[in-house]
Amino acid sequence: MKRCGPDQLSEDSLESLERFKETTDLERALDVRRRVAFATDLFESDVAIRTLLESLAEGVVIIDSSATIVLVNRQVERLFGYTKEEIVGRPLNILLPARVRDVHPKHVTGFFEQPKIRPMGLENELSARHKNGREFPVEISLSHLETASGRLAMAFLTDITLRKEAINSLEARNEELDAFAHTVAHDLRGSLAALIGYSELLNDREVTLSAAQTRESLDMIGRIGRKMSTVLDELLFLSSVRKEDVMVAPLDMVAIIHEATFRLRQTIEEHGAEITLARNFPTALGYAPWVEEVWYNYLGNAVKYGGTPPKIVLGGELVGDGSARFWVRDNGPGLCQADTAQLFNSSSSRTSGSGGNGLGLSIVKRIVDKLNGDVGVESQVNEGSLFSFTLPVDK
Repeated sequence: MKRCGPDQLSEDSLESLERFKETTDLERALDVRRRVAFATDLFESDVAIRTLLESLAEGVVIIDSSATIVLVNRQVERLFGYTKEEIVGRPLNILLPARVRDVHPKHVTGFFEQPKIRPMGLENELSARHKNGREFPVEISLSHLETASGRLAMAFLTDITLRKEAINSLEARNEELDAFAHTVAHDLRGSLAALIGYSELLNDREVTLSAAQTRESLDMIGRIGRKMSTVLDELLFLSSVRKEDVMVAPLDMVAIIHEATFRLRQTIEEHGAEITLARNFPTALGYAPWVEEVWYNYLGNAVKYGGTPPKIVLGGELVGDGSARFWVRDNGPGLCQADTAQLFNSSSSRTSGSGGNGLGLSIVKRIVDKLNGDVGVESQVNEGSLFSFTLPVDK
């Protein structure tokens, strides 16, 4: 008889191995079926328990020590997009992100060796995997049950997507408010210091001022007061933008620009600014008082930071994504890329032409975001800047 080497097996041996494998796979499948059937009978034979499981807001996944899913409730079907038939009897890994599938069996083994009721992932954020591949954040609590068929583990899952979004939004808002508080406090402190200085100068009996100097000091006090008033007005405006939901309508953009220009007339005259408007502006959808504030801030910046004298061009055009784009171009010194990246943050130093209080461009961004548009800036050193915003058009 020819003897087979370690890498050589007879046909009979190969057939025996195949039969053994098939038998083992069949036994495993039957064993899984028995455990599934047992769990199903255990939880669903009792009407009260079955009703409780199906009424829970949490998804319930029950597994055995091999991390095979033996039972789920309807909420799991809603959370993961699987039917019970698709999920029961399969490995727990199908509900997990791919990046944790290698390490998760160790956690399962550890839990079955020392089971206790506890929350899962206290130090880490947990995610689950939907049937379509989408991951979503979850909160999980673990429990266990001793049965005649062996120990079972129970996981109670809650989709916390909305909670995470709310937390992230709150954290972002807190950061923004901190930046606003810092910027506004800095600006008001400077204004108050100047205001006190001029008032003390006027009240100082040892200082003799000419009529012209007195008028100049009083004029500066008035300017500082108006600047401080503008800070408060913009804070109130920002608050209203946050809270209000408005009805959008087709905009008469030329009329809105004229209103913004009228508000800036004194600043425009002081700087000798030249403003040129395009002949035609596309009709976009928005809320006129808010859009006027956008033009007011963009124009104010262009006047304040433009050339000598400022030469400003306003225009608009339809773009291919169902929106209209509007812009203000100035002839100022321009900005480097590092500066443009931070312009629309609340701590930006380039702000509205009414006084530079750190709120102007952040207000612009807030307005345009709420009107479903985008803000943008294009600038190069010594070549001026172009500030733009988009708004949807009526389809």
